[in-house]
Amino acid sequence: MTDTRRLSPRLLAIVDQLPLRPGLKVLEIGGGTGAAACAVARRVAPGGRVLMIDRSEKSLAIARRTGADVISDGLLEVRMAAVEEFVPEPADRPFELAFAIRVGVLDGRHPQAGTAALDRLRAAAAPGARLAVCGDGPLRWLDL
Repeated sequence: MTDTRRLSPRLLAIVDQLPLRPGLKVLEIGGGTGAAACAVARRVAPGGRVLMIDRSEKSLAIARRTGADVISDGLLEVRMAAVEEFVPEPADRPFELAFAIRVGVLDGRHPQAGTAALDRLRAAAAPGARLAVCGDGPLRWLDL
């Protein structure tokens, strides 16, 4: 069951649109406080896992507190990384789904960095993986 206490209605609506299932390997890009990552981690249990990356140490510190329970359960890992420089660790298996909410590198605000980011994501993705990008409008889906 998903704990929705930490999600705004907007974040809950986004998470509800993701095709989540137990066992899924998910990457959240620019996860900020970790609220969405925590909800997703609970929905991919058992057997699934979420890696949340963010370029801000301050955001990661908040996410570690927000997600202490799912981190200790092995469902969530938070890591400092800019998506355009992201390299998965050897123990990471390929991601089947990635999502980004209001991440300028992926929503068109920074096209050159966006190209580098998509290259990095494709290298880390499983065959058939998809990326959901949400700016101010509806989710936009990209095949990786």
